[in-house]
Amino acid sequence: MPLTRSCSPCPGRTFELAVEGDLRASTATIPIEQAAYLAPIHGACYEGWSSKKRRGNSGMTGHPLGRSEIDFDLGALRAFYANKRILITGAAGSIGADLALELARLGCAHLAMLDQFDHGLIDIVERVQRIAPRLPVTEALCDVRDADRLQSWMRKIEPDVVFHSAALKHVHLGERHPVECILTNLVGTHNTLAAAVNAGASHFMLISSDKAAAPSCVMGATKRLAELHLAGFQREHAAKTRLRSVRFGNVIGSQGSVLPRFTGQIESGGPLEVTHPDMERFFMSPREAVGLILSVAALDEQGAGAYFMEMGDAVSIMDLGRALIRQSGKPINIEITGLRPGEKFKEQLADEYEAIAPTALANVFRVTPVAKDAYVTSADVAHLEAVARTMDNAIVRQRVFAHLDERLGRRQPATG
Repeated sequence: MPLTRSCSPCPGRTFELAVEGDLRASTATIPIEQAAYLAPIHGACYEGWSSKKRRGNSGMTGHPLGRSEIDFDLGALRAFYANKRILITGAAGSIGADLALELARLGCAHLAMLDQFDHGLIDIVERVQRIAPRLPVTEALCDVRDADRLQSWMRKIEPDVVFHSAALKHVHLGERHPVECILTNLVGTHNTLAAAVNAGASHFMLISSDKAAAPSCVMGATKRLAELHLAGFQREHAAKTRLRSVRFGNVIGSQGSVLPRFTGQIESGGPLEVTHPDMERFFMSPREAVGLILSVAALDEQGAGAYFMEMGDAVSIMDLGRALIRQSGKPINIEITGLRPGEKFKEQLADEYEAIAPTALANVFRVTPVAKDAYVTSADVAHLEAVARTMDNAIVRQRVFAHLDERLGRRQPATG
């Protein structure tokens, strides 16, 4: 049965998404203008979905995620966030902005939005003020690489909860610029963490990635190192701050993700570029992403840990591309461009060097390292920063993976 929705704020043509195969066969009719944003965090563009289970043994429904969306009860978190001062780094990005908007709706004592992208920062501050005009807000134009400025902003804002979303997130870009990846994803995390703890924050949440599990790319490796640094920092400083990280799959409609890219290529007449016919990825909606972050931050658990959400079966990127082309009605060719450096056919949410345990949240799991010394100290971060600032890209990449292999006890280098 087709999946339909009402979406009066989104007039125009419709675009029917269909994904077929042994494990999935579903369709969704949506406005083509919104094809890249199947799940806006708010508004009528995500309301009115109706679905019915199709065939297959995966529990697959007609939902565009290829499964039922996981519903986090954000209303139940209202009391937790009501009297708290919140700071979001990377607030101009897709996830940071969605977090800011949701927190504005939930209500908090103060919302500070930090980013180095001036235009994006202005935009999200204005959006927050439109939906919550009485909410006290602070715009912080700052780069997370600048430790001194971060310390200054943290002292001024005095946040209770820090959501660290600022990062370099594109795999192929990180492979070409490993130095920048280290300085932003690892050093930037250390700077933000140290400033948050020094300012007395009670909660710190790192936004990580499924690419941190069995990482084959610099971006994933730096995210895994950043996760391990939370545990290392807590050991060093006996920090009372609750330190956590969450691993995401691909968030539908986020900046640089596959759906906006595919729909743009279709609208321009193609070709539709797929790196490999066997490529698969996990997907989650923006609403799930924000719900996961806010819910995990509020969990009453001790110790640093990484959390992930069960996202069902990975989706074939080739099937997704074919479905979009077929339903557009356009004669679009698919071009196989080849795997880019650092890419894998399939992602995973945890690896053999981690133990997985359930949490109080349904469909959410916690992973902790198996090795007792699998943590990254502040001295480790300083060492890798020095390497990044003095060595060439090839050496920097090698040192990053060598350090991670040593910490995890991996016998075979991740880079092969």
